[in-house]
Amino acid sequence: MLGVRLDDDLERRLSAVARSQGRSKSDIARDAVRRYVEQHDQAFLAEARRQSRSAAARGWSDEDEAWERLGVLYDDPDRDQAPHAAE
Repeated sequence: MLGVRLDDDLERRLSAVARSQGRSKSDIARDAVRRYVEQHDQAFLAEARRQSRSAAARGWSDEDEAWERLGVLYDDPDRDQAPHAAE
């Protein structure tokens, strides 16, 4: 459950949109949050791809080499944990 406080103007505008579309304000808010999260996920993946291309352009051949060059180590050789900075 999520509660959101809106300023008066936005509340009026959302109510008007809901009435004009025959939908509830909750439905509209849920769709807006879903789109926002999906856009964030897409932006995150795009940045990961950009970083991967950048690493490849530097000649970093694989993930382990990239982490090593960045000074990051894994505690677990099977990488079940997040990386941490090398000391």
